[in-house]
Amino acid sequence: MIMDISHDFIKVIKLIDDKFEFPSVDKIFIPSQADLNSDRKKANFGAIKLTDGSTGIFFIGLDREFHEIAQKTDLAKLSKEDPVDLAYKFKEETLFDRTIGLGAINAISHFLFTRSNFQFTPSNHIINDINVQRQDIIGMVGYFPPLVKKINLMGNKLVIVELKEELTKKTSNWEITLDTSRLAECNKIICTSTTLINNTLDNILNFTRDAKIFALIGPTAGFLPDPIFQRKVDIIGGSIVNNSELFLERIVQGERWRDSVLKFVMKKETYPGIKNLIKLAEI
Repeated sequence: MIMDISHDFIKVIKLIDDKFEFPSVDKIFIPSQADLNSDRKKANFGAIKLTDGSTGIFFIGLDREFHEIAQKTDLAKLSKEDPVDLAYKFKEETLFDRTIGLGAINAISHFLFTRSNFQFTPSNHIINDINVQRQDIIGMVGYFPPLVKKINLMGNKLVIVELKEELTKKTSNWEITLDTSRLAECNKIICTSTTLINNTLDNILNFTRDAKIFALIGPTAGFLPDPIFQRKVDIIGGSIVNNSELFLERIVQGERWRDSVLKFVMKKETYPGIKNLIKLAEI
C-alpha cells in the first residue's frame, strides 16, 4: 500500500539514519524579501548546506505564508538543528516546514549519492529525455514559459495545469487551465517538483494513469527518488550541486548557478534503489 508521500520520504530518511551518522548543518540560506522584489535570476530558491558540502535546494516562491514565517525565523538557531529533524518537517502542514523539510531531504540524499559514488546521467533537455514525438500530446503541471515556447515550435498540442486563475489562457496549440482532469488527454506529462511542497502530486497522478511517460522536474528534485518511483512516475529531472562553495556564493548573490550544479535525468528502469545505494555507501 502506498502511503502519503511525505511519510514515504521520511521512511527513506530513517533507513539512511539507521546506517550513517550525518554531518551537521553548516548553513541555511533563504533570500530576503528585498531579494525577491529584485530582478535576481535565482531569488526564488534557498538551500541547506551540510558541513561535508552536501546541499539541498528548495523553492520558496509558492506562497506569501512562507516569506512571512521566514522573516520571523532565526536561521542561526534553525541551522543548529539535526538535519534529520529538519527533514522530518516535511510531514508537517505549514508550507514553511514542508519547504525546509524537502531541502533537508535533498541535502541528506546528496550525502548518500556522494557516499555511494552514484553516477548521475546529464540531462539532454527534458524534451529529449522524454523523447517527444510529433503525435504526442503533452501535459504540463506548472507553467514553464521557455518549455512552452519550445513545444509550441514543435507543433505539439499542450495542456498546462496551473493553480493561479490569472494565468489561464488559450491559444491554437496550447492552453493553461485550472482543470487537473484535462491531463487525462495527454500521453506524456512534465510536472513541476514543487507539487511535493504543496502536496498535490498524488492527486495529479490520479489523472495521468494512462500516460506513457510521467516526468517530475525542477531544481528541487535532488532527492532519493524511491517514493516517487513507487508511484506512476518514470523520470526525474533535477539538479545536484557539484561545487557547494561556488553554488552558495552564486545563490547568495542571486546569480545563475551555471556549472556549480549538474542538471541530471534519472529513470526508474535504471535506478538501483535505496537499499543498493546504502550497501555501496557502506563499502
